[in-house]
Amino acid sequence: LLLFLAAIPIQSKQRVIILTDISGPQQEPDDMESMVRLLLYSNELDIEGLIATSSCWRANDPVQPEIITKIVNSYGKVRDNLLKHAPGYPETQQLLNLVKKGNGNSMTAVGDGKSSAGSKCIIDAAERDDNRPLWCCVWGGAATLAQALFDVKNTRSASELETFIKKLRVYDLSGQDDAGAWICHTFPDIFYIRSQF
Repeated sequence: LLLFLAAIPIQSKQRVIILTDISGPQQEPDDMESMVRLLLYSNELDIEGLIATSSCWRANDPVQPEIITKIVNSYGKVRDNLLKHAPGYPETQQLLNLVKKGNGNSMTAVGDGKSSAGSKCIIDAAERDDNRPLWCCVWGGAATLAQALFDVKNTRSASELETFIKKLRVYDLSGQDDAGAWICHTFPDIFYIRSQF
């Protein structure tokens, strides 16, 4: 999806938040590789959050934002070279400021008192004064997004919740926990794509 979004000829960049169950190379190298690829075309997108999450595949593992931080710091070492080929690559510190810890695995990690830096990041981005939609790319579990929706549902008016939902575009890779199903059943008007493989 990210390659698709970056290739669309548009006048403004697409806004994206990444939710990733990123972990060490002995466990799941795929999201580490995806994060590197994302940063290589970060000049084509407005990245508004890099959120470490969990999934059913990593239910007993800790959420690991430090791995995102390590990859972003590596990006910082090659950013000057990337800028020789194209403008607009974000400053390393700007990306580091977007690294957040999200919720754990499944709907057991969602509810009163379970807000995370990641769920707050999603709320802040969606409520920012920006007419563009906000793509939430769910590479792992969706519990952090579910927490953001839970919090908005319980702290905002019905019209504010409707506005919030209309801003979101969710791309869920494989439904890696039960939170995606909860989101779709609880908020049937949400724009939600699930890719199955």
